[in-house]
Order: sequence, then structure tokens, then C-alpha cells
Amino acid sequence: MTAAEMLGVRYHVGLTASTADFYVGQGRPGFGDYQPPWSRDIVSTLSSMNVLNFEMEAATIYTIANVHGARAGGVMAAIANRKTNEFVPDAGVEDAIRVANEAVRILYEWDSIKSSMGLKHLTMNVIKEWLKR
Repeated sequence: MTAAEMLGVRYHVGLTASTADFYVGQGRPGFGDYQPPWSRDIVSTLSSMNVLNFEMEAATIYTIANVHGARAGGVMAAIANRKTNEFVPDAGVEDAIRVANEAVRILYEWDSIKSSMGLKHLTMNVIKEWLKR
């Protein structure tokens, strides 16, 4: 959020569904029009639970990072609206890349601040002071 705000990029924070496939897992018919009953209403079901988007890689990245004691996060660009069937290739992708890169820079700086102060965690007061610079 801080990276997006610093760059003036519009953003939204919310729930994401991570699925292993592009078709059945996202409510689309698969090979040979195969679509199990649970998949047919997945978009509306997840939407009713305030899930905002689908993606296909982040859950694996988060799991691997957790196993290895690393930090991981995701910045997604919305290129399709499943409710209206609108699709805009590459919409927001450049902004998402810029935000992700800025977020990594910010986290590195925050880690440096934390380390230099001998802190295990940053408090809002420390972050507020950092943002004033």
C-alpha cells in the first residue's frame, strides 16, 4: 500500500483466490467442455465472500517462502472482469511491476532501519518517522 501511494498508483486491498488452473478452477469449462458442478458458480460464490480476484501462482510462492523462512507478497493487475466478461490485456501490469519493485525497496529500507536500531519489529512510530524523510 505504501509503495502504491508513494507512486500515485490506484490500488485496492482485498482477498484473492489462488487456483491451480485457468479453466475449471476459475469457473470456465475445461477440455471437452468439462465443468464439474462446484465450478459453475465459483465466481459468484467467491464474490459473495468478498474475494476480488483469481490468480495462479502466489499460493505456491507464499508456501515456498514460508518453508524457507523468507518473506513473500503479491501485487496483482486486474486485466479481466469475470462478472462483465471485459478483458484488457496488460491493463495495470506496468503499474503493478513498479509497485512491486518499490515495495521491495521499501521493505529493504525498513529492514535496514530495524536492523540498525536492533529491533525485531517496526512500530508505527518508527515507520511514521521514516515516511517524513
